[in-house]
Formats: sequence, C-alpha cells, structure tokens
Amino acid sequence: MPEKKKRKPASLGCLFWIAVILLILVLFFFNKANIQKVLESTNAIGLFKTNERVEKDVGPKAPKIPEITTAPVADSGEPAADSGEPASHSSGSGEPAAETPKATAKTEPATKPAADTTTKKTATETAKTATTATTAKTSDTKKPADKPADKPAATRKATLFFVTIDPDGRVLRKEVARDLPQTDAPLSDTLKDLFRGTSAAEAGKGLRSLIPAGTRLLSATVKDGVATVNVSEDFQFNQFGIEGYIGQLAQVVFTATAFPTVTSVQFLIEGQRREYLGAEGVWIGTPLDRGKF
Repeated sequence: MPEKKKRKPASLGCLFWIAVILLILVLFFFNKANIQKVLESTNAIGLFKTNERVEKDVGPKAPKIPEITTAPVADSGEPAADSGEPASHSSGSGEPAAETPKATAKTEPATKPAADTTTKKTATETAKTATTATTAKTSDTKKPADKPADKPAATRKATLFFVTIDPDGRVLRKEVARDLPQTDAPLSDTLKDLFRGTSAAEAGKGLRSLIPAGTRLLSATVKDGVATVNVSEDFQFNQFGIEGYIGQLAQVVFTATAFPTVTSVQFLIEGQRREYLGAEGVWIGTPLDRGKF
C-alpha cells in the first residue's frame, strides 16, 4: 500500500508533461503557416541555409541539435511532413526563398556605377560652386569703393546782348541772361557764347545776332580796364551794311563791358589792329566804350 501511494504522484506528473507537449505540438501545427510567413519575412530561412553551406564547406564545428519534428496528430490521421530541412524552407511560389538575395546581388552592380557617377557629378558641381563663390569673394574684395557722385558744375549768370528790328527798321539792343559754367576765363567764355548766336527760345522772341556767321574768338585779355578782343577774318564782312557793322560792334562792346573790370574794347582782326571795319569805314582804331553807340 505505501508503494502505490508513491507511484500516483509520479504518474500524474508524467501525464501532465505529456499533455503540455501535445498541446504545444497541436498549437504549432495549426500556426505552421503563420510561423512560415514570419520566417520568410525576417529572412531567417536564408540564415539557416547559410549555416548549412558553411557546415558543408568547413565541416561541422559542433554536433547538431536534433530538430523537433511534428508528431502525428490524432485528429488528422497523417504524420507531419519531414523533408529533412526546416518546414519554412519553401515559399508559396515553389521557388527557394534564398533566390531573392541572389537576384538583388546581381542588380547591385548595375546600380552602383550610376550612383558613383551621380556622386562624382555632385562633387564636381560642388567644387565649381565653391570656386565661383571664391572668385566672387575675391572680386568683391578687389573691387574699389564706389566713388562719390560728382557734384554738379558751378554756374554763373552771364549777360549777353542781341538785337531786334522794330517795324520802322530801327535796330534795338536787347539784354539776355544765361547760365554759363564757372571757369577761369569768364570773358572768353561769354564772348564765345555770344558768337554762337541766339537760342531757339530767344529766336522765337524776335532776337537775332548781327555778328557775321563763322566768326571765331581767337583771344580776349583785359588790362587797365581795356579788353583786347582778337577775332577771325569773318568779323569784317557784314551783309547788312553800316547798320550791321554798328550793331555787331555794339553787341561785343556791351557784352564785354558788362564785366565790372572792363570799360572799353579794342578790336583786333587776326591779331592785327585795323583802323576801319568794312567798306563803309566804321572806326575801330581805338578802344570803343558804350558811349560810342
């Protein structure tokens, strides 16, 4: 009797473990498809195959652990398939799952040159950009500072004399004010502007010049209140006769004596003093002032 009491706990323990193992096997059998998908998605099958190839080439380094195979299940009546390889070795398409890494390995060389070319192009473009940036910086460094804007030239008021002819044929002098650049030779600049004639606006008001066209100022100097005005040969030919000669002399004398340092004008023709101007014989042998007109 005492021996029977000891065997009962042992037999109950064996039955318990057998039931647990059977339960695990049943769960494994029903979840076989899910386990196979997990192994394929994680590429664990490739690892198993790689281990097998290493073992074939190098030789087994350690004894293999016997694989657990599925025991026959009472409900189905068929034993679990044992192909000698892990159950998840094949994929649903019938081709070994290990072929996918091979295809990837074959396509890699075709992709690498393009990547290398792109990398080289990018490096070249980066180098060019850096060179351009360096050149731009150097140019900016060497570029001189902007010069200050030039100030507008100083001007002065100048008084010029032109003439008008009234309905009775009388010649009348008209004073005109102009803005001329301020220089070291104001008398010469004013007389040169006078010899150019009237502007369009002044001509529109009936003003005109009796100084012969083409007359040039050769020189103008002032000494002791006398302005010596040297003019070209054209000055002694006037188409309006004596009235024209008097009018042209008056224009020069009144314009020159508008300067406070000038009281009279001595005329020279091509550097020579002449006593008379023109065929009518208008006196120019001595300096002329405003009182002579």
